[in-house]
Amino acid sequence: MSSYATHTDEALMDALHKDDSSAFEEIYNRYAAELYRHARRVVHNTEDCEEMLQDAFESLWRKRHTTHITALRAYLYKVIAFKVTDYLRKKSIHQRFVDHFRIFETVYDRADNREEVEKIFEAGLRQLPDRLQQVLRLRLSENLSNDEIALRLKVTTRTIETYMHQVYQHFRQTYPHMMKAKS
Repeated sequence: MSSYATHTDEALMDALHKDDSSAFEEIYNRYAAELYRHARRVVHNTEDCEEMLQDAFESLWRKRHTTHITALRAYLYKVIAFKVTDYLRKKSIHQRFVDHFRIFETVYDRADNREEVEKIFEAGLRQLPDRLQQVLRLRLSENLSNDEIALRLKVTTRTIETYMHQVYQHFRQTYPHMMKAKS
């Protein structure tokens, strides 16, 4: 097996198409550190960056026969950018759910009994527009997902997500002492 350190990216890709693991190793050695640094500029968790890097190179190996890559560096940067974007999107969605349910958790933690919880929710709900009340009641009483609520109300899922965000913001502003007390 020959050393690929002086080979061009195109030559490395040709060798990779022929299942040459040494060519793959050279590609990894050539680009892994800079791709990792690129991901770390946005994602500050080292383990998550390492996982993205591993996924990117694993994908390159799996697709070596089916993907025609003319610009290797650009391709790898695009893969990492996609991984980072996907990570941030998932993190954002996760954070939205955490935020939405934090209010319910804090109300339950602060209330002594179920009746008190219901009073707090009802008082807060009465201050909301009818449509937001309807959305929250469907979520709580029927345990419907955003998609199911959207279907029932004949609106988009994004609209329901916006409504839920508005509900959360309302409760957060109405009961700031509860939101600050829980960390």
